Amino acid sequence: MKRLFLGFLSFLFLTFAACGSEETALPPYGQGNREDFEQFLTEIEPKEDPWTEEELQTYESYLQPEPFEHVFSEEEIQELLKSKKIPKTVTAKQAAEDVTLAFELLAYGYGGYQYFGGDEVFFPIRDRILTELEAKDNIKTEDLWELMWEALSPVIVDRHFHITTKQSRNVIYEREYAQSTYFVQDLYFDDPTDVDSQYVKRTIGPDGALTYCLAAVCLNPDTLPTTMTIEGVTHNLSWQLARPMAHSDFTLAKVFSETTVADGQLPVLRLFSFDGSEKKLNEFAATGTSYREKPLFVLDLRGNPGGNDGYAHTWMKNFCEKNITEKELWSKKVSTCYTAVYGGFVNSQGGVWRTSRSDGTFWETDNLVFVLIDDNTSSSGESFTNMLTLGKQVVLVGTNTNGCLNFGNAYELYLPNTGIELRFGANCCFYQSLEHTDGIGYSPDLWVEPGDSLDAVVRLCNYYGLYGENGN
Repeated sequence: MKRLFLGFLSFLFLTFAACGSEETALPPYGQGNREDFEQFLTEIEPKEDPWTEEELQTYESYLQPEPFEHVFSEEEIQELLKSKKIPKTVTAKQAAEDVTLAFELLAYGYGGYQYFGGDEVFFPIRDRILTELEAKDNIKTEDLWELMWEALSPVIVDRHFHITTKQSRNVIYEREYAQSTYFVQDLYFDDPTDVDSQYVKRTIGPDGALTYCLAAVCLNPDTLPTTMTIEGVTHNLSWQLARPMAHSDFTLAKVFSETTVADGQLPVLRLFSFDGSEKKLNEFAATGTSYREKPLFVLDLRGNPGGNDGYAHTWMKNFCEKNITEKELWSKKVSTCYTAVYGGFVNSQGGVWRTSRSDGTFWETDNLVFVLIDDNTSSSGESFTNMLTLGKQVVLVGTNTNGCLNFGNAYELYLPNTGIELRFGANCCFYQSLEHTDGIGYSPDLWVEPGDSLDAVVRLCNYYGLYGENGN
């Protein structure tokens, strides 16, 4: 199975890359060996890999119900759902009340509470914060936020998890554990023999041929090698950060676009977000039927921050003519917090889990689909990627995704005295394996700088003769 920060580019660059940059002259059509490409497709085919009993037992340990002395009423939760004015300073007693409440809410409604250690881990953190507050008469709200964030963010490795005030909102993008993709630019080679395999990645060369490059997903590029001998030549290596496509507010209104490149031979369906206009999202989901008739196309998920998975499932059903489920162990911690926000369950209490399991729905069509991903492909964008990888002729192109998927269905609650926003998800979900992928994401099949990935697909299709009557 294929396995599973945010750099901002200008609006102009986003629009430019969304439609493909200016196309350069291409080599003669179909000069590559088509059998090489067919062999590559065979190599990346998804393989059945059911969950083992050991994995199931391990996963169940993350879902142990918590005993609660106090079950929050819907009225209490509705009050916590209201955004509040944030005072500059509160008393230490008010701060302690909010801290105590925050930890109660995490235990009561957070899907990752047990995964990250449960009471054994969280109670000592709470007590350290409360002890520090005992020595104070008053505390600035920003200082309390910082105290809570610095205590919890190293423990809760979850990109859906936030503690924020208006002044601290940038922290939702700053996660010390978040890894990024780095490339050695303009270095391609055909023989990976004797090259350190952890850095060797399949890519698309300047002429469109399948070849190799050097790429790595890591926290610190200073740890990467500075020299490497490849095909008998020693190279000095300069690692460059891959630049993802930007999230932008306009995408929520636009939702998706349909264009073509390569003189109209290659359709491009770009999904900017799974959030925004319901009408537009339904229109996107309906396009799955029409793309069934397109033998070759690009599905562009670069910069997609996520939203509602339901539209991805509907698109897949329209495209494949059957329901598609990911390989997943999925559980939702149903509490009054969740039901007050999302509804659907009545008389729910914290510690009650709704669970499901799937070994994945594999699908096969005659279509060849290139899926563009990058470090800003997040949450539902990653869930969509997951479903697509269960197809036999699907090729992921770009860089690792964001890694924001294990603890979804998030909602915001506002602490009553300070107005600090506490955000966490009800879900505890694992896909493909029990590997914790937050901050890492899913890897592509072909590693390409995101700004070049669409043009690279055009080059590849031309090189192997994938268009028209001689193509797919």
